[in-house]
Amino acid sequence: MDTFAITINGWHDFYILIGTASATLLGLLFVSLSLNINAISHPTSVDLRALAEQTFSSFIFVLLYAVIFLIPNQGEMGLGFPLLGVGGIGLGSTVIHFLMTRSTQPRVWGGSNIARRFITPLICHGMLIIIALTILFGETAGLYWLVSVMIILLVISSFNAWDLLLRLREPAQKPTNELRREHLEKSTSPNPKRTH
Repeated sequence: MDTFAITINGWHDFYILIGTASATLLGLLFVSLSLNINAISHPTSVDLRALAEQTFSSFIFVLLYAVIFLIPNQGEMGLGFPLLGVGGIGLGSTVIHFLMTRSTQPRVWGGSNIARRFITPLICHGMLIIIALTILFGETAGLYWLVSVMIILLVISSFNAWDLLLRLREPAQKPTNELRREHLEKSTSPNPKRTH
């Protein structure tokens, strides 16, 4: 076994722990969403579906990263390319979910939440891509940076899951364009004359 494989095998327990935590939280999220399927599938809950998809995919990506590291006796290419691919898909997925939110209601996508839900995961996936590139060149110093990336992704996903579960209990709101139309109708309709 070469030095690179020995170094990667040293991370085995960490990725078992991260993968187990992610899989457990993913399962709990799946059960919670299944129990609230009517709220999540309601036509006015586009924002909640986008949040659910973002949270679900974040847990999946952490789980995939852990699985990639748990493959035994990997070389630089065997570890670097899968990490690069999953990091790129994670980056693209986060951008797609962000674009989905541009046409949805503001109840889930407040200004402070944008950073937590999208900007931080984008930075994490970007860091992972950089680390994957260094791994392809045989460098293992970046593995310590992956600890913070995995923990941040797991914590953000957990906060998003908690927020999602709390918001599932809120009454559904009408889409912004429907609210605007109702406001226009009220403002343009003639006022009925009062009779005494």
